[in-house]
Amino acid sequence: MSKTANNDKTIAQVCIIVADVEKSADIWRQVFNWGISEEVEITHPHEHTKATYYGEPTDARAKIVHCGIGDIHFEMLQPLEPPSSWQDFLDQRSEGIHHVAFFVPDTAAALEPYLAEGYQVVHQGLFTGQGGMYTYLDTDKDMGIVIELLEAFGNTRLPPAPLFDRSTGIGTDVICQVGVIVNDVLATSARISAVLGQAQPPIIQTPGYDLAKTMYRGAPSEATAKLAFFDFGQVQIELIEPDEEPSVWRDYLNAKGEGPQHIAFQIDNTRTVTDYLAGHGIDVIQQGLYADGSGMYTYLDSDNLLGTTIELLENFS
Repeated sequence: MSKTANNDKTIAQVCIIVADVEKSADIWRQVFNWGISEEVEITHPHEHTKATYYGEPTDARAKIVHCGIGDIHFEMLQPLEPPSSWQDFLDQRSEGIHHVAFFVPDTAAALEPYLAEGYQVVHQGLFTGQGGMYTYLDTDKDMGIVIELLEAFGNTRLPPAPLFDRSTGIGTDVICQVGVIVNDVLATSARISAVLGQAQPPIIQTPGYDLAKTMYRGAPSEATAKLAFFDFGQVQIELIEPDEEPSVWRDYLNAKGEGPQHIAFQIDNTRTVTDYLAGHGIDVIQQGLYADGSGMYTYLDSDNLLGTTIELLENFS
């Protein structure tokens, strides 16, 4: 049996690339009331981090703001000097979800299965304090999203996130899902399964308006999609292959191609949360029922304000 990547199948971090990290962090604090750090980390140049970009030394730096939420680390990152994986993303796709990260005990050993599968290291370097190493791989070419490997020297990990006051913000600080738009959900799910050693999930076909009651930009929609779900600890990766009908999924694929489109939160009452977000200038763009009628999903038109689409998930029982 071939060796698969990442013995630890728990996503440790979700990162959003932004154009102005101070501005973005302030907006997220206001909207969500998370314990987002007031401190902005500015990474050091090559002299300190030994950073490389496609194997060549780079002085690329970044401004980073951190936040612990639930069992994972949430990061907002503003690229500074190019070249870097971060600047590539901002130039090509504008703001958005850049990567999900996994902790690994040894970077060199963890890289072997990826290299054997034909992936290459795009960007690598030491943490600013040299307490660990980060490595970005070009997995987005057939998995839809960049994977980052994080090695913490001495196996030090992030401290537990502070308790969240559920009476504030949208009632949660737990990202439960990253949604990735793809052209071929079967091929992408097969690739993730083969590389990461996860069981290949079933492909789910969402229904049309008669069952889903989908509303897109205020009008009934027949938009459907094929879905596949992978569980990685707190965060689930949802693969979405949209049909040609107008939808948030088709909009993203047409504008940006394959890639991570949204982060999702499990909430208790959709109307309460959407009313709250509307007060911050974030309105509903698409909404519908689950295929079995057991709940509903809601996409918010939040890209311009938050750097990514927000999805709300409500189970009725």
